[in-house]
Amino acid sequence: MPHDADMVLDHIDANRLIRLAQDMVRIPSDNPPGNEREVAEFLAQYLGRAGLDVELREVAPGRPNVVARWGRVGSRPHLILNGHIDALPPGNGWTRDPYGGEIVNGRLYGRGSTDMKGPVASLIAAVEAVKQSGVKPRGSVTLTAVMDEEGRQEGTRRLVQEGVVGDFAIVAEPTEFLPVAAHKGDMYIEVVAHGREAHASTPQEGVNAIDHMADIIVELRGLADRLRERSHPLVGHPTLTVGTIDGGMLTPMVPGRCRITIDRRVLPNEIADEAVQQVREAVDRVRHRRPDVRADVRMEAFAPPMEINVKSPLVAVLRETTAQILGRDPGVHGWAATCDANLLVNEGKTPTLVFGPGSIAEQAHKPDESVSIDELTTAAKIYALTILRLVG
Repeated sequence: MPHDADMVLDHIDANRLIRLAQDMVRIPSDNPPGNEREVAEFLAQYLGRAGLDVELREVAPGRPNVVARWGRVGSRPHLILNGHIDALPPGNGWTRDPYGGEIVNGRLYGRGSTDMKGPVASLIAAVEAVKQSGVKPRGSVTLTAVMDEEGRQEGTRRLVQEGVVGDFAIVAEPTEFLPVAAHKGDMYIEVVAHGREAHASTPQEGVNAIDHMADIIVELRGLADRLRERSHPLVGHPTLTVGTIDGGMLTPMVPGRCRITIDRRVLPNEIADEAVQQVREAVDRVRHRRPDVRADVRMEAFAPPMEINVKSPLVAVLRETTAQILGRDPGVHGWAATCDANLLVNEGKTPTLVFGPGSIAEQAHKPDESVSIDELTTAAKIYALTILRLVG
């Protein structure tokens, strides 16, 4: 194994990896609207030239997944390497071209550089290195570059439905090289308060929906405080955040409608229906004090939490290979964010770790997003040794 490991690491081509990451960043794949085709076709051609078996599988018009394989189909153990190729639109505040792929002071800049075209490039470099080293696989690797992770996770969901399940999986989200064995779920809840419109000069003739929603928001703030009393050993406490508010039509009118949306982060040991019910009960408490309050509550979307056994062989191997490259045991961690690992674990029954270079907290979804090019190379080394240990 030490000899094989040295051969594999010798085949990590840092320059080729960074050029690949730059090329991916330079191809816009904003979601919304969801225009992953160009970057997917680019990757399919790249992986084909690298000698992998490659498919483009369209999930929605113009929005394919990329599926590449190394090793004989069906051979075990089967390792899935997963990353997404969509990225949020750049938004405002950038001082660099979000699609420029510039490297400045050792960092690659651009939308998706951290989340997560850079980490996807590291996965690809790792598979290339293991393949080119001459190691013969006893198992198989499926590399998946998916669409719509930033939306409703339709890319990985479709893969699982198509039978892309395995013995192990790694999702290469930016975790600062910390193996994530559990993450929170993310639920969107809508609350709509209904009033009655009237002329603002005679407000007593109407029912002010914004007024009522203000009371509901105060009650939700109390709920958010009480949620801190719950805890999970890896991911901490659940959270509730009012993310948007919209109400009224014109200033001289009593508003007849007000709508808010809530982001509710759910623990692995929480029940989704109970989280929605807590919001309904908060509205009921306001209604008890103000009987004229009318409001509807509904769940808009839900990405479930995930958790795997920390004694999984995958956890042990990734900790060992990370320690081999970084010189320290990274331990086992949880994540406040949500990603496609939940589908691989909950629907695909595949033990999955989230692990990658960069920081979701410091870089992702922000202007001037960037990632260290040294971290991308380090990630490729860790991924390559992990592939070698699990299926080589």
